[in-house]
Amino acid sequence: MSDLKYLPQPYFLVDREYNIHDFSQVSSEIFYISKNFLDLVDRESQGKTKNILGNKESRAEGELTMITKNSPYALFDISVNWNGDSGHIICIEKDHRLMELESMVDKHRKRLSDTNLELLEKKELVEKTLFEIKSLSCPFIKLTNSTALVPLFGNLDVELIRQNEQRVLEKSQEGDYKEVLFDFNGVGNLTIEGVEAFVSLVNELQLMGLQPCIIGIKPNHAFYLNNSKAVPDVPFLNTLSKALNKQF
Repeated sequence: MSDLKYLPQPYFLVDREYNIHDFSQVSSEIFYISKNFLDLVDRESQGKTKNILGNKESRAEGELTMITKNSPYALFDISVNWNGDSGHIICIEKDHRLMELESMVDKHRKRLSDTNLELLEKKELVEKTLFEIKSLSCPFIKLTNSTALVPLFGNLDVELIRQNEQRVLEKSQEGDYKEVLFDFNGVGNLTIEGVEAFVSLVNELQLMGLQPCIIGIKPNHAFYLNNSKAVPDVPFLNTLSKALNKQF
C-alpha cells in the first residue's frame, strides 16, 4: 500500500471494472474491504453506483447507501475523479444530525402539501387555511446554540414575510444565536414586494448582530435577483449540506 493509506478520509483506487487496487487505512477501519468496490455498496444502490462511477466525465459525485462495520445501511457522499482508467474515490459519511434535520424538513414539506390539499377540498376555510399555510411556510428550527434554520416554502411574497417576520425576530432573540440560515429550496416564485420585505428582515437581523445566510438559490431566483434593485447583502451557499458541514 502506498502513502495513500495516510489519507484522513475513506479513499479507494479502482479500475474501470471497479476492482480495488489501493485504499486508505481509514477505509479498512470503516468497511470490510473486498476485491470490488460494488461489494461495499448496498445491493439496491449498485445500479446507482455504476451510473456515478461510469460517468463519462472525469469527475462525478453522488449519494450511496454503503455497508460498514457499524451499519449495513450507512449513507455516504462519494466523489470520483478519473485519470485514464484509474478512478480515485473519496467517501464521506453523512452526519446523522444532517439526516435527522433533512427528515424533519421533508416532513414539514409534506405537512404543507397536505394543508394545500385540504385547502382545495374545503373552500369555505380559504382565509383561515391560507393564514396557517403562511405560518407553516416559515418555521424557525434550532440547529445549535448559535445557529438557526428558517426553511421557506411557497412563493416569496410580502404576505409570507410580514406574517412571520415578528416571530423570526423574537425567536432570534431568545437564544445566543449568531447565524440564521434561510433555505430557499422550497421557494417557488419571487415577487418584488416579497424580496423587499425579505431584505428588510435581513437588515433587522443584521442590526441585532446576527449573520443571515441564504441557501439553495435556484436559477430562476438568481435571474430575478440579478435584475432586481433589492438584493440581500448576505453570504450565499449552494446546499444545506454545505452549511451544516460548516457548522458541525
